[in-house]
Amino acid sequence: MNSLLVNQSWIKKVYKKRVNWAHKGNFGKVLILGGSVEYTGSPAIVALASMRAGADLAKIFAPRRAADIAASFSPEIIAIPFDKEYLDSDAFYLARKLSSWANLIEIGNGMGAGSNQGEFVNMVLKDIRKRFVIDADGIKLMNRDLLNREMLITPNTYEFNVLFGTNLPTNIEDRAKIVKEKAKEYGTNILLKGHIDVVSDGEEIFLNKVNSVYMTKGGTGDSLAGICAGLIGQGAKIIDAACAGAFINGYTGKYLARSKRESLSVMDIIDNVHATITKWRYQ
Repeated sequence: MNSLLVNQSWIKKVYKKRVNWAHKGNFGKVLILGGSVEYTGSPAIVALASMRAGADLAKIFAPRRAADIAASFSPEIIAIPFDKEYLDSDAFYLARKLSSWANLIEIGNGMGAGSNQGEFVNMVLKDIRKRFVIDADGIKLMNRDLLNREMLITPNTYEFNVLFGTNLPTNIEDRAKIVKEKAKEYGTNILLKGHIDVVSDGEEIFLNKVNSVYMTKGGTGDSLAGICAGLIGQGAKIIDAACAGAFINGYTGKYLARSKRESLSVMDIIDNVHATITKWRYQ
């Protein structure tokens, strides 16, 4: 099956020249819906990664404990608390109100996979008309019939199986074929994470081979979703953002792993995303 190899050229596709009279908000306002009483760091990782990828603003709507912890990560993050331990249907109306501020919504990270959270996720995806990046618990909870062209899902192998009921082989050609088939069947965009990332919009297949075995640490999927969200929020095409995001996250991790190896963390990646972007954008 024909496929294209993702490389540094995608970075120049997604970043455009900025005009002198640009102002705050012109380059992306990302709303992140996620977090829970247990999983407090994920939304903050997404927010920081989106801003390091270039988004101007990131706002988190999360249960209070997660929102307060996210706000403590950085003064850049705007955090709106919800007074329950999990996002549920009662949270939908405020989420819808907040969505009018954003041009991209990222949903699912750290949310937990209970039925109440599932009701929230599907209310958001059904009733709010925005571009979406859907990751982690959001993928496990969503109704796949709600998928559309304005969405990017970023599953790992397990999440892909939960959503589509399909076991993925390790053979890359077979994996790529299945990803393309599902993207076409549901009219959406998929970035399947793995040793080799597979990206498809149902028409073409893109493979990102730039990764590291040391990127198994918790949070590296959150940073990927955040980078993609930041790029789409700035106006990049969804499929281009998926390819560029996979490369930026993977290259940064691979470069850092040369020295950090087992000690690599997602915060290392976030703190060095700028180096990858600068290296390849301005060559």
